Amino acid sequence: MKMPEEKESTSVQMSPLIDMVFLLIIFFMTASHMSSSKNMDLDIPDASSGHIPKERPDRWTVNVLSDGAVFSGQTPVSLDELRQLVAARVKADPDTKVYLRADRKTPHRTVRQVMNAMAEAGVGDFIFGVFAPEGGGE
Repeated sequence: MKMPEEKESTSVQMSPLIDMVFLLIIFFMTASHMSSSKNMDLDIPDASSGHIPKERPDRWTVNVLSDGAVFSGQTPVSLDELRQLVAARVKADPDTKVYLRADRKTPHRTVRQVMNAMAEAGVGDFIFGVFAPEGGGE
Protein backbone atom coordinates (compact mmCIF):
# COMPACT_ATOMS: atom_id res chain seq x y z
CA MET A 1 0.00 0.00 0.00
CA LYS A 2 1.35 3.42 -0.99
CA MET A 3 1.60 6.25 1.42
CA PRO A 4 0.03 9.54 0.35
CA GLU A 5 2.67 11.89 -0.93
CA GLU A 6 3.42 14.85 1.20
CA LYS A 7 2.92 18.15 -0.56
CA GLU A 8 5.77 20.57 -0.42
CA SER A 9 4.74 23.88 0.93
CA THR A 10 5.73 26.76 -1.29
CA SER A 11 6.41 30.20 -0.03
CA VAL A 12 7.18 33.46 -1.69
CA GLN A 13 10.10 35.44 -0.41
CA MET A 14 8.88 39.00 0.05
CA SER A 15 12.23 40.69 0.66
CA PRO A 16 13.46 40.54 -2.97
CA LEU A 17 10.07 41.70 -4.21
CA ILE A 18 10.05 44.66 -1.85
CA ASP A 19 13.61 45.54 -2.90
CA MET A 20 12.59 45.49 -6.57
CA VAL A 21 9.58 47.71 -5.91
CA PHE A 22 11.77 50.27 -4.12
CA LEU A 23 14.35 50.17 -6.93
CA LEU A 24 11.63 50.75 -9.52
CA ILE A 25 10.21 53.65 -7.52
CA ILE A 26 13.65 55.26 -7.27
CA PHE A 27 14.31 54.71 -10.99
CA PHE A 28 11.04 56.33 -12.07
CA MET A 29 11.47 59.25 -9.66
CA THR A 30 14.96 59.90 -11.02
CA ALA A 31 13.92 59.47 -14.66
CA SER A 32 10.97 61.84 -14.30
CA HIS A 33 13.16 64.45 -12.61
CA MET A 34 15.80 64.21 -15.33
CA SER A 35 13.27 64.54 -18.15
CA SER A 36 11.60 67.58 -16.59
CA SER A 37 14.83 69.33 -15.63
CA LYS A 38 15.96 69.98 -19.21
CA ASN A 39 12.82 71.34 -20.79
CA MET A 40 10.79 74.35 -19.90
CA ASP A 41 7.24 74.92 -21.01
CA LEU A 42 7.68 76.99 -24.16
CA ASP A 43 5.39 77.61 -27.12
CA ILE A 44 7.85 76.37 -29.75
CA PRO A 45 7.44 77.78 -33.28
CA ASP A 46 6.25 75.57 -36.13
CA ALA A 47 8.57 74.64 -38.99
CA SER A 48 7.75 72.59 -42.04
CA SER A 49 11.25 71.16 -42.36
CA GLY A 50 12.08 70.42 -38.71
CA HIS A 51 13.34 67.02 -37.65
CA ILE A 52 14.55 65.43 -34.42
CA PRO A 53 18.34 65.07 -34.35
CA LYS A 54 19.79 61.93 -32.84
CA GLU A 55 22.33 63.74 -30.66
CA ARG A 56 19.93 66.22 -29.03
CA PRO A 57 20.15 64.74 -25.50
CA ASP A 58 23.93 65.31 -25.52
CA ARG A 59 23.53 69.00 -26.25
CA TRP A 60 23.53 71.82 -23.75
CA THR A 61 20.01 73.30 -23.60
CA VAL A 62 19.50 77.07 -23.61
CA ASN A 63 15.93 78.38 -23.30
CA VAL A 64 14.72 81.89 -24.18
CA LEU A 65 11.29 82.93 -22.91
CA SER A 66 8.93 85.31 -24.69
CA ASP A 67 9.88 88.14 -22.31
CA GLY A 68 13.57 87.75 -23.22
CA ALA A 69 14.60 85.86 -20.07
CA VAL A 70 17.46 83.45 -20.79
CA PHE A 71 17.89 80.10 -19.04
CA SER A 72 20.76 77.67 -19.06
CA GLY A 73 18.62 74.56 -18.67
CA GLN A 74 16.33 75.65 -15.81
CA THR A 75 18.72 78.24 -14.33
CA PRO A 76 18.06 81.90 -15.18
CA VAL A 77 21.16 83.72 -16.47
CA SER A 78 22.05 87.08 -17.95
CA LEU A 79 23.80 87.31 -21.32
CA ASP A 80 27.13 88.01 -19.58
CA GLU A 81 26.67 85.01 -17.29
CA LEU A 82 25.74 82.89 -20.29
CA ARG A 83 28.87 84.06 -22.10
CA GLN A 84 30.99 83.06 -19.08
CA LEU A 85 29.26 79.68 -18.77
CA VAL A 86 29.80 79.02 -22.46
CA ALA A 87 33.46 80.02 -22.30
CA ALA A 88 34.03 77.68 -19.34
CA ARG A 89 32.19 74.83 -21.03
CA VAL A 90 34.04 75.31 -24.33
CA LYS A 91 37.33 75.32 -22.44
CA ALA A 92 36.40 71.97 -20.85
CA ASP A 93 34.87 70.55 -24.06
CA PRO A 94 35.79 72.30 -27.33
CA ASP A 95 33.05 70.33 -29.16
CA THR A 96 30.24 71.84 -27.09
CA LYS A 97 26.92 71.79 -28.95
CA VAL A 98 23.83 73.82 -28.05
CA TYR A 99 20.13 73.07 -28.32
CA LEU A 100 18.53 76.53 -28.47
CA ARG A 101 14.83 76.71 -27.63
CA ALA A 102 12.95 80.00 -27.91
CA ASP A 103 9.28 80.80 -27.46
CA ARG A 104 7.48 81.70 -30.68
CA LYS A 105 6.78 85.19 -29.23
CA THR A 106 10.44 85.88 -28.41
CA PRO A 107 11.73 88.80 -30.49
CA HIS A 108 14.29 87.69 -33.09
CA ARG A 109 16.83 90.26 -31.84
CA THR A 110 16.79 88.56 -28.42
CA VAL A 111 17.51 85.15 -29.95
CA ARG A 112 20.25 86.74 -32.09
CA GLN A 113 21.81 88.32 -28.97
CA VAL A 114 21.85 84.92 -27.25
CA MET A 115 23.42 83.32 -30.33
CA ASN A 116 26.02 86.10 -30.56
CA ALA A 117 26.92 85.75 -26.87
CA MET A 118 27.49 82.02 -27.29
CA ALA A 119 29.36 82.45 -30.56
CA GLU A 120 31.67 85.05 -28.99
CA ALA A 121 32.49 82.50 -26.30
CA GLY A 122 33.29 79.81 -28.87
CA VAL A 123 30.15 77.80 -29.69
CA GLY A 124 29.33 77.49 -33.36
CA ASP A 125 27.09 74.42 -33.39
CA PHE A 126 23.43 75.27 -32.70
CA ILE A 127 20.21 73.47 -33.39
CA PHE A 128 16.87 75.16 -32.88
CA GLY A 129 13.86 73.68 -31.17
CA VAL A 130 10.89 73.70 -33.54
CA PHE A 131 7.62 71.85 -33.75
CA ALA A 132 7.11 69.90 -36.97
CA PRO A 133 3.36 69.12 -37.24
CA GLU A 134 3.95 66.28 -39.74
CA GLY A 135 6.73 64.80 -37.57
CA GLY A 136 4.54 64.99 -34.51
CA GLY A 137 7.22 66.26 -32.18
CA GLU A 138 9.81 68.77 -31.22
